[in-house]
Amino acid sequence: MKKVEFIRLTTLFATAFILTSIQAREWTSSAGKTLDADYVSSEGGNVTLKRKADGQTFTVPLNRFSDADQVWVKEQMAKPAVPKPLEGPFADKITGDWVAAEFDGLPYMIYGAAELDGSKKYPLLLALHGKSSNNENGKQVGRWMKTFADADNYAKNPCIIVAPLCYQPFGATGGGWDDEPGEKMLKLMPDLIEGLPVDENRVYIFGYSMGGFGTTYLASQEPKMFAAAIAVAGCSMSSASAFKRKPLWLFHATDDNVVSVDGSRALAEELKRSKDFKFTEFESGGHGIVGQVFNDPAVHTWLFSQAQK
Repeated sequence: MKKVEFIRLTTLFATAFILTSIQAREWTSSAGKTLDADYVSSEGGNVTLKRKADGQTFTVPLNRFSDADQVWVKEQMAKPAVPKPLEGPFADKITGDWVAAEFDGLPYMIYGAAELDGSKKYPLLLALHGKSSNNENGKQVGRWMKTFADADNYAKNPCIIVAPLCYQPFGATGGGWDDEPGEKMLKLMPDLIEGLPVDENRVYIFGYSMGGFGTTYLASQEPKMFAAAIAVAGCSMSSASAFKRKPLWLFHATDDNVVSVDGSRALAEELKRSKDFKFTEFESGGHGIVGQVFNDPAVHTWLFSQAQK
């Protein structure tokens, strides 16, 4: 059958719905003319093809094709898009499970679904654990951090989570995230942002107890890096100026006998005129309110709704 070239439109291939493999087939126009071309993509009533004869890519209105071709294209559009594989130095660490890694002596765990699409961008979450004498990488990933990886939560908000370990002597002897572990984590963050499909406008930090102090401290050190923060049962007053225009949700319990609520109240007073600041004080729960906080869907909704302004 004689192959007749369709009239070429000059729009180049720039579509949102892209299949991972190009499919070759014979196309028939509504006038009965035929063309051998690879199917590339379709969007907005148009179809993009790559002509077999010369490799030229062009876009044509879908209604210029036969009914059978139009049905075939709509079937392709209905199929789930296959994710683009991740590339780069951290690609092997995104497996659908928590993976142990190390950066310049800083142990950390990282989580991302194996199905993450390298052609998209995802929020990056930095989770900071509380004070502990533990020095085993992996043990810092508490149940409250894992709420972000729970199936229901993750389906709504796919993301990449990194949880460093505040290793000894820092985590056990009074030091913390304002010391060497925090400094190294801030050095690692740009590598993660560049080496993974991260939405630079949606990088978040949150932590509990010592991690709450670390959250407010590190966010104040790199105010342009983080879009929002959540601090539970601990915060740093020195960070007040950084959160005058940066979203922060602070949580504390009135009856906390480990870290007094007074520090959170003082920071709340300092930031009370900031429209981006929230303070929730629980009447009870002591120092163990972290599970209650991160099991609340409203907390997840609030965090993932924040973006750099």
